[in-house]
Amino acid sequence: MKILIVEDDVSLRLGLRDLLQKAGYDADAVGTVREARLTAGNVGVYGAYLLDVMLPDGSGLDLCVFLRANTAAPILLLTALDDEESVIAGLSAGADDYVYKPFRARELLARLNANLRRGQENKTLLESGALVFFPKEGRFSLNGKPFFLPPKGSLLLAALLESAGRLLTREQLFYRLWDVDENYVDENTLSVEVSRLRKALGRFDGRDYIETVRGVGYRWALPVNAVGREAEPQ
Repeated sequence: MKILIVEDDVSLRLGLRDLLQKAGYDADAVGTVREARLTAGNVGVYGAYLLDVMLPDGSGLDLCVFLRANTAAPILLLTALDDEESVIAGLSAGADDYVYKPFRARELLARLNANLRRGQENKTLLESGALVFFPKEGRFSLNGKPFFLPPKGSLLLAALLESAGRLLTREQLFYRLWDVDENYVDENTLSVEVSRLRKALGRFDGRDYIETVRGVGYRWALPVNAVGREAEPQ
């Protein structure tokens, strides 16, 4: 997924781009309203937007209005203004969420992921082998029956399926499994979660669902197909 960052502070702009790329997103970063309008000319390219409110050549709120008129993708405003009037103005402009500066990396990623999940209502199902993922509800079925996982297992499985066979590094998965409550994910935790998920999934036609790329990360080993909504598992 591509995300557009609009932030005039160079160090913060580059830091945000690096953070999102480490989390597995494809991020573009610009510093002005003009650059943003040019970059976002084809608004269908981006799955989410992070906008600074105070920009050197205009208002992030006006940019938000422009984007919202052309896309339903999540828009998060990055701002130091936390008074009620500013919040109301941002939401009225079409923003989905506010992230107040200074913010923690985990908080930003958690808010971004939450808004992306809420924006998946019309997304088709993802099917791979005997497994089906319902993005809207964050649910899974395996062999036609509901398949339940603990929170981190669900996040890990969703990340692997959405990557559709693309290699996810261990570092990218650390960021995906981080949460706002300071529950840090380290090497051992990730290995344990992958092992538990493998055991829960079993095998499909004699193959493991998850492939380990030693020293680098993991990828989903089976083809992933987007399918229309069908009868949900009972």
